[in-house]
Amino acid sequence: MAKFDQKKEQQQPAKPAQQTPRKVDNRPQGDIGWHPAWRWFVSVLIVLHLAAVFSAPWDLSTLAALPPGYQAETDNLGRQAQLPPANSEVWQEPVVPRSLRRFFRHYLNLMYLNHGYEFFAPDPGGSNLVRYVIRDSGGQEITKGQFPDLATEWPRLLYHRHLMLAAQTGDMGPESGRHYAQHLLSVNGGQTIRLEWLMHTLLSPKQVLADTPLDAPQTFVVLANIDETAGARVGPPPGETAVTIPGGGR
Repeated sequence: MAKFDQKKEQQQPAKPAQQTPRKVDNRPQGDIGWHPAWRWFVSVLIVLHLAAVFSAPWDLSTLAALPPGYQAETDNLGRQAQLPPANSEVWQEPVVPRSLRRFFRHYLNLMYLNHGYEFFAPDPGGSNLVRYVIRDSGGQEITKGQFPDLATEWPRLLYHRHLMLAAQTGDMGPESGRHYAQHLLSVNGGQTIRLEWLMHTLLSPKQVLADTPLDAPQTFVVLANIDETAGARVGPPPGETAVTIPGGGR
């Protein structure tokens, strides 16, 4: 009996060794993970970009200040004199914001990040637009319009370009408005043009509560008027000089 049991035990197959379960890779076939060096490189670029985005409004929101304990000069009567001029070395500039601005200045200009997000500020200003009416030599209206204008300027980037033109008209002086007027006269074949530079103001809290439309007439304020005649000579904007183009006059 003992021999029979021993023989039976010898005939039983040996149990296979228990294998450790392999870790399942859920990535799609052919997908290769990033090398750590690339991860570090991209992470550094992201951090630098965020630092540049943060540095622009920080720089614009900080002002130069007089040093602690500064005492302005007084006259014979003990009256305090005027503060030093803005270009005086007495004023102290914030070190960190100015250093970041100098470091990122080319990148900020290239990506147009140096505006400081004034448009999205808690108290933003209004937007500018230009309206015009063009007439022929007999005084009859040929056409009228405005820019920017969502109804005619598409894609949206084209609208944005016209928005910037209207916004920068005042910064470039009245000659820039005359250039716009002459261009519109040339394109539409008119003789005279009446051009208005307007500010579209935001609604006040009272106007919002009164359900005032966003484009209500009282929200438009005329900043300047320009009357031009076709063919009038327009000089270059302030700070610029006329350039002679070979074969094309001035």
